[in-house]
Formats: sequence, structure tokens, C-alpha cells
Amino acid sequence: MKLTLALKGGMKMKEEELLEILKKHGPLTRDQLAKITGLPRTTIYDKLSKLLLQKKVVKKPEERKKRGRPKIYWEAV
Repeated sequence: MKLTLALKGGMKMKEEELLEILKKHGPLTRDQLAKITGLPRTTIYDKLSKLLLQKKVVKKPEERKKRGRPKIYWEAV
């Protein structure tokens, strides 16, 4: 998937805009969201945490049978 949102200078992305991206493009990881929005992963995580507390998104770990940490996908509710 190749989608990039250009955020201009001082423009800040709101949690609701992040939620719209998740609704439109389905479950995504923080890394994928960072690439799409151009925001740092820590900023993405902060915004997702707020949306999680509001019960607007859910975290879904990747199903796998291998060792290691599974990827965490975020999905709009």
C-alpha cells in the first residue's frame, strides 16, 4: 500500500483524522500509520492510546506460531 498524507508545517493531525485513516484502510500497525501520516511512531502511539481509552479503536496482535514479538494491528471499532 502506498499512501502518504502530506502534513504541512505546523499542521497537527487530530485523533479523529487518524481514526478515519484506520476506517478507510483497515487494520494497520503503528509503523504503517507513521509512514502514511509522516508522524513519529511515538506520536501515533499517544493518539492511538487516547482513541483506545475512548473505545474507538482496538489492538489486535498478529496471529503467528513463530517466536518473537507479534505485530500489533490497530483497528477502528
